Amino acid sequence: MADSPQVDVVRRFYGARGDLEVIRSVVAEDARWDVTEGFPRGGVYEGLDRILGDFFPFLADFREFGCVGDAYYEDGDQVIVLGRYVGRTAGGVPVTSRFAHFFTLRDGRITQLRQTSDTLPIARALEAGAGTGA
Repeated sequence: MADSPQVDVVRRFYGARGDLEVIRSVVAEDARWDVTEGFPRGGVYEGLDRILGDFFPFLADFREFGCVGDAYYEDGDQVIVLGRYVGRTAGGVPVTSRFAHFFTLRDGRITQLRQTSDTLPIARALEAGAGTGA
């Protein structure tokens, strides 16, 4: 079964892996990110420039970091994804953490992300990586 257009947009966002051109093509200029406290740079970000400039720099703490969607649920302009973050900190520590992402889309672009995740594995991995001297 083919993905809906909304799920396809979310999959493209996950596949961007930090590629700003792809992110700008799927995220609206007036987007709002609501990121769980305890997640690196957790908080609320209004506008694509703030999302890219103030939130996405957390990626510098990782050699690799990605979103793996395990289940996608779509209802109109809403897409819910249950999945996991998978990565390796800048200090070389592997990390996996579960998440739930609640996306709202408009005209084929993401206008809102509400994120919740298990922040403890990420915090522990970053703390352990900081002790490696890397």
